[in-house]
Amino acid sequence: MAELVDTITLTLEKMNIQTELVEPKNWEHIKKIEAVLTEAFTVQEEFKNSVKNTRPSINSTASKAKIARQTIYNNELLKNYIEIRIREYNEFDPFKKNEKLKERITELENKVNLMSERDVGLELMRRKITLLESDLKNIKKENKELHEKYNNLKTKNKKGSNDVSQKSSNVRVLPNLK
Repeated sequence: MAELVDTITLTLEKMNIQTELVEPKNWEHIKKIEAVLTEAFTVQEEFKNSVKNTRPSINSTASKAKIARQTIYNNELLKNYIEIRIREYNEFDPFKKNEKLKERITELENKVNLMSERDVGLELMRRKITLLESDLKNIKKENKELHEKYNNLKTKNKKGSNDVSQKSSNVRVLPNLK
């Protein structure tokens, strides 16, 4: 009875309900409910232990069949037969299925994590590519402007050297007066 009250108290605390505030009639109902649920948990635990205790192995099969283990281990046919049947049993064993499902969940979670890391990496690369494309566009624009400036200066320089040649033709060379 003390375990029953302890379980009720813990459950009510999980629900953020103070035990002192529960009405006596509700308290009696909760005790009846908890007795039923505790029985269900007990049956479940017994079932779990029963399944675990009846799980076949080469040793338990040899013992129950009253065949020496050495005979089974020395006879490949007998050993393989038992191993195949144990694998078949394990396919339908709910605890083995649960273990396999947990392994599968872990495997899938690892895949999801790897895919998330990959996707984050791809997104970072896309952003970097966008920035680099923007930089390249700016550099091309600057390069074009510099080429235009260069061509303008080159054109000016040609015009300026033509002007100089015309002006230099007007220059008279005076004889050296010594």
